[in-house]
Amino acid sequence: MTSPITPDVAIANLQATALTARCHNAFFRQKQLKVLHDVLRKNTPAIRDALKQDTRVSDAEATTEVALALGNVKEHYGAIDVKKELAAEYRITNGKNASDRREPWGVVYIEPQRSHTPFYSVIVTLSAAVAAGNCVALKLENSLRALPSLLRKLLAEALEADTFAIISSDPSAESLSSCLLVLQETPIDRPTYTQLVSPKSRVVAVVDRTADIALAAEHLVAARFAFGGTSPYAPDVVFVNEFIKKDFLEHVLRHSIRYLSGSSDTIANGAPKSQQSTTKSTSKVSEAFKALQDSKSWRLNTITQGDNGAVVDLTHLSSLPPKSNSPIFAITSITSLEHALSIIDEDLEQSETLLAAYHFGAPSAGKYLSQYINADISFTNYIPYRLLIGPAAPSHQPIDIDARYTTTHFSRAAPAYISPPTSQSALAPIIAGKDSRKPAADLLAHAVAEIKEEKRAESIAIGYFEQGIFVGLGVYGIPLLTCIGASLFFGVRAGLRRWAFS
Repeated sequence: MTSPITPDVAIANLQATALTARCHNAFFRQKQLKVLHDVLRKNTPAIRDALKQDTRVSDAEATTEVALALGNVKEHYGAIDVKKELAAEYRITNGKNASDRREPWGVVYIEPQRSHTPFYSVIVTLSAAVAAGNCVALKLENSLRALPSLLRKLLAEALEADTFAIISSDPSAESLSSCLLVLQETPIDRPTYTQLVSPKSRVVAVVDRTADIALAAEHLVAARFAFGGTSPYAPDVVFVNEFIKKDFLEHVLRHSIRYLSGSSDTIANGAPKSQQSTTKSTSKVSEAFKALQDSKSWRLNTITQGDNGAVVDLTHLSSLPPKSNSPIFAITSITSLEHALSIIDEDLEQSETLLAAYHFGAPSAGKYLSQYINADISFTNYIPYRLLIGPAAPSHQPIDIDARYTTTHFSRAAPAYISPPTSQSALAPIIAGKDSRKPAADLLAHAVAEIKEEKRAESIAIGYFEQGIFVGLGVYGIPLLTCIGASLFFGVRAGLRRWAFS
């Protein structure tokens, strides 16, 4: 049940527990994770039914979400090595430096995303924060959805009340100032070091003429339509070279049929999914479809449309389409890689980045696109399906594809030293000695000594443009030289014959 106390009081109580360092104990963290896993695994059927009732996912997708979330809890439990942590704790006592020592933040405030894989988004964040030794305040708004009500009951049963609280409204800024914030719903352009914010940036894909179009279509269709098309890492637009567009579309239509036509899965109460969610699904697709139709930045051509999504072609594209959480697969033609780059660069602000970029083509094309398309993460010739589950990775942080959050996200560096560094002996005569002139002069003489430049290897780097030049020479230069050589040969031979008979 939700605590009757206010959010500010709940966080104050958690802060008091955090000061006792109770959650730092490895055995306590293991116990918390074990009980959490036990409670969730015993209620797996109810969780799956709640997911299918609240979202437009299939039975297999709901099962996958629950399985990966529970697997993440097990991984955090297995990663806690009590003996290793005890030895690390007493490194200073044993005369060893603890340069990599970290401490929990204390209290973590979690605002999970609601529209996409909501169970996974809560559990992976919660388990990582608990495994790192923190108290947690979880925001679950009062609603008619089934999953939040179920999570209130299960999480309150699993985690100890003085280390965990569920709140239904935003705490004050003053209370949150002492917490580490995980914001998966609220966008913040420039988060501080105490905010782990999931950005709402767009995702693009580029399919070059050198790509394996069957592979590209399979990965991109799955990324766009899986989990109802709500993944933050689903491609918002796919740039396709005009020479392969027709063949690529054939593969896209082949792979998208099962998503567009619906599913025979049933939801919790046994009624066919199509009877209870088709109206909501169609309404959402129609709204996104209308938004694309009304834009003056492109012309919309519908290739195919079903109950659960559509495939569209955006012609005369002058800017990137907006971020979408609807199952609409949008493609547009490009004449070259530079064509795609120009559209993306003109649309993005100077400090703006894409959430992700997917590149399909020769490795050299992937390298070129990854280098010049400003994205938080890029992939060449594949899309990791695990990326499609869960929230967007927090901005300006190392990206964990599988879990999105690690214990490192929920701890801060607190190094401790007992042994002086090697520079100590060099500076001791200067800082603490009586006659510091000569040691300081020697230190300066070493610093001003000329840097010996390493000789660069005499080689020509063959990059993307160089390869194009060589291909052009091969296609046009060799036949031209052959023609010139043949003309000279026959011309000289004819001249010699005329001279011989004259």
